[in-house]
Amino acid sequence: MITIDCLIPKHDYSEDDCYLIFYHNEKPTVTREIKAEWFDLNYGEKVLWLLIREYIDKQTGKTRYRNIKYKNIDKNVKVVRKKGRKDF
Repeated sequence: MITIDCLIPKHDYSEDDCYLIFYHNEKPTVTREIKAEWFDLNYGEKVLWLLIREYIDKQTGKTRYRNIKYKNIDKNVKVVRKKGRKDF
């Protein structure tokens, strides 16, 4: 696990054959994992937003972008290597 501050915004992690797992605190007792290949920080008037492109399975082929309030994201992020990569 690494912190979100150590990652590079606007970097396409799918080119490195990996994806990121963000932990979204939807409610005080509910945490959801979101797999993403790309992220960026957007500064609104009052709120800092995390814009992510979700990890897309090759079967569906659809790209989904999501805006989440930055304060609702856990600062720890997991970096996962995709299967089939031989040099890691």
